[in-house]
Amino acid sequence: MEKRTSRSISGMRMLSALASIVIIIGGLKLAADLLLPVILAFFLAVVSLPILRALRERGLPRFPAVLLTVIVDIGILSPVVMIGLNLATEFQEKFDYYNQGLANRAEEFQGWVKEEFEYELKVEPEEVMQGIETFVVGFLGGAAEFLKDFTFVLIILIFFLTEAGGFGRKMGAIKLARGPDLSRFAEAAKDIQKYLGIKTAVSIITGVLAGFLTWQLGLDFALLWGMVAFSFNYIPAIGSIIASIPPTLLALVDQTPGVALLVLLGFLAINMLLGNFIEPMLLGRKFGISVSMVVLSVVFWGWIWGLIGMFLAVPLTILLKVALDNSTEFQWLSVAMGKHDRVVVEEDAS
Repeated sequence: MEKRTSRSISGMRMLSALASIVIIIGGLKLAADLLLPVILAFFLAVVSLPILRALRERGLPRFPAVLLTVIVDIGILSPVVMIGLNLATEFQEKFDYYNQGLANRAEEFQGWVKEEFEYELKVEPEEVMQGIETFVVGFLGGAAEFLKDFTFVLIILIFFLTEAGGFGRKMGAIKLARGPDLSRFAEAAKDIQKYLGIKTAVSIITGVLAGFLTWQLGLDFALLWGMVAFSFNYIPAIGSIIASIPPTLLALVDQTPGVALLVLLGFLAINMLLGNFIEPMLLGRKFGISVSMVVLSVVFWGWIWGLIGMFLAVPLTILLKVALDNSTEFQWLSVAMGKHDRVVVEEDAS
């Protein structure tokens, strides 16, 4: 009888915990307009900390160092966003031309299939171009949304950077006051800093190589495709593949099928070299998140917070994993999110 009672209590706790998760997820989705600027400011602060530390080590007082760090951030981000917006707007203005070109290519391909295989193939190029238009409009919308909230993000960023030096002491004080041990979040912040730093460096190389490839092959808007490759490389697993589709179709419309194939193979080669060899070598195995969980995190955070959620999927999942580690009810979820070989090592050690 006691066993049944304990089981029912445990089951009720699990149901309550799951219901709480559903409420939290709903809250995160509904509060996106408020939370996204704060999340962006937090991750910008994490990336900017090395600049702030370097200025402080040179004897600059904290507040001037914070202002100079923010000015550096503005100097890097603003031109990139504005150039991307202008290029994407110019590309959008030529949609009718590209749409007609793709329709002609589709008609030629249909005729070839009918002649060679005596089969009536139905191709809808309008749907493809609508997909590309949605992609570019989404890119424009994300940049416009970033600019809209930029002032709010900067204000929060200044406060985060100003308080950055006292976070460690504050976490220690919370623990002394019998609060939760937040030291693992400090370690997670360092992991996120390393991840974003390496990801930014690899994304820059990806963008330069993609832009150079499309420029060498004579594609229009080579700088735009380089910037798209740079931006979407932040989305794990699928970002680089998504970034390769618009320039490949543009090459098919404006050049030849051979050039389109070269663009596709070039993007895949860049992704394989940097994404499968260089990036894992630099990142190592420290973050302990399985590959399947990385893909699922992109889908989940994309559903919660759209394109920005997809960009920040891995850092957000790292923080979520640490939070689950500190939970008695959901520590098993943290284990499930980890790599299988790490779980085996922990079992052997025990």
